[in-house]
Amino acid sequence: MKRTYIRKHRHQIELALIVATAAITFVASSQAELYERFHTLLTRYEVVQADELFIALLGLTVALTLFSAMRWRDARHELASRVAAERRLKRLATRNRELAQALIGLQEAERRRFAHELHDHFGQCCNAIRIDAVFLRDHLEDPSAEKRAADRIAESADDLYQTVRGLLYELRPASLDSLGLLGAVQSLCESWEERSTINCALLPRGNLDDLGEDANIAIFRIIQESLSNVMKHANASHVRIVLGHHADTDTIELAIEDDGGGYDAVRVRPGLGWLGMGERASMLGGALTIDTSSLGGVMVSCSFRHPAHADAIERHKVKDHD
Repeated sequence: MKRTYIRKHRHQIELALIVATAAITFVASSQAELYERFHTLLTRYEVVQADELFIALLGLTVALTLFSAMRWRDARHELASRVAAERRLKRLATRNRELAQALIGLQEAERRRFAHELHDHFGQCCNAIRIDAVFLRDHLEDPSAEKRAADRIAESADDLYQTVRGLLYELRPASLDSLGLLGAVQSLCESWEERSTINCALLPRGNLDDLGEDANIAIFRIIQESLSNVMKHANASHVRIVLGHHADTDTIELAIEDDGGGYDAVRVRPGLGWLGMGERASMLGGALTIDTSSLGGVMVSCSFRHPAHADAIERHKVKDHD
């Protein structure tokens, strides 16, 4: 509303300046009798029809004015087309982002459902098989082929259950619910160290207890995918994860750094993992950036407003607007 008023007021000022310029020109021309002097000067060159020069210049001025008006009309039409195209692109980009975020939400819901199914059915079946195998082993004669088979069944059930536990952790880390964000990330770092033999240090800063489930899952997945990329591509020996809440700006900052070989934007094309991390950062109101780490490798970072406080501010703005 304010911009429309300023634009209308500016147009009125410009129109007033044009009218004032025309009036001043008319008054000055009348006082100096410019037309009479110009006509007297041209009559001396009647032999070359110089006195008709004024009519020719007037016709040229009218033609240029018409040409300028047509060009101005074409320019306005072209500008309107570009503005409409940009608006359509923005709407499409917004729609694509909403779809991507909805897809991530559905993905997390499916992961949660699969995790419950694995835990409640598959995990229980593994435990039942192991219990029966141990029962048979303890009640069979020693040594016997049946007892050795029961031992192998128990070991296989144990291995299968550990595999199920790993899948459960990938699908839905239960530590997020039991330990909170920092505890879950610390547990992730420890298990990742065991698999990769790469040192991983978590450096928490500030209060991170009230970010909410969506933010906790997004941060956890970004860290999880970043560590996976370090294991696959970085050839690093040390990883540092900085996760902090800056109370003065009320922002959350996340940075995952490694001391590996660095990131070559020309050679490496971002895959689905990078896109997923970017969408998760966007869901939090931030943006994912990839830069050179102070450790010499790659730094993946993002920052965003505290989700709970940002939602409260938005609700307050809507209430004030209503």
